[in-house]
Amino acid sequence: MAKPKRNRKNRSPLRRMRRTMRRRLLSGLLVVVPVGITFFTLHFLYKVTAGFLAPVVEKYLGHIPDYAISPVAVILFLAALYCIGLVASVLVGRRVIALGETIIHRIPFVKTIYGGSKQVAETLLAQERFAGFKSVVLVQYPHPGMRALGFMTGTIATSEGDEYCKVFIPTTPNPTSGYLEFVPPEHVQRCHLSVEDAAKLLMSGGILAPESLTLSSLDAPLPDLDTDSDDADPLLDGD
Repeated sequence: MAKPKRNRKNRSPLRRMRRTMRRRLLSGLLVVVPVGITFFTLHFLYKVTAGFLAPVVEKYLGHIPDYAISPVAVILFLAALYCIGLVASVLVGRRVIALGETIIHRIPFVKTIYGGSKQVAETLLAQERFAGFKSVVLVQYPHPGMRALGFMTGTIATSEGDEYCKVFIPTTPNPTSGYLEFVPPEHVQRCHLSVEDAAKLLMSGGILAPESLTLSSLDAPLPDLDTDSDDADPLLDGD
């Protein structure tokens, strides 16, 4: 014998109150947790970077107010970073850094920590490097029938008069490395994703991916990437 359906109107006020409280608590957690993690991360980064300069500032600039010590330490740290980057951009600086990395890679355990932290830093800064890419494309790689996400950097012509698209195909989850492929234009499809969204997709290993991708030929006009992704066509909807 079938059980009678429960009438929602007959639910007790206590049960409705519990459901409401649970929804409100979850909504609050969705707001508080990201804010808390962001604050903790920024506080940790300050402690391991500019925080080391705070005692120096307090010692040699003791006449400044206490609330100004942290901002001054941050400014000094940014200035030091700029100077280090300036040195690293010249030939002598690159050779010195390469020599230092060679020594580090010879030290057991230390080379593991240094290599892992450098890879994480390069991955976090990879999104800034993608700013120079023109558009996101899909190509058949590594063999026909499979597709890989890539960034088109331009075109190049051969002496025979053929034109190829220059496509950088990054690796996952570290998109700072990859492969440069010269692909015929007819084998390249524009993917209607922003460079930033494509970078998030790559660095997350496909976790932060849209439900569908809209593809078009290279001759089609660039899409408005600010439109709602819910109207996107299925993955294999091409030209």
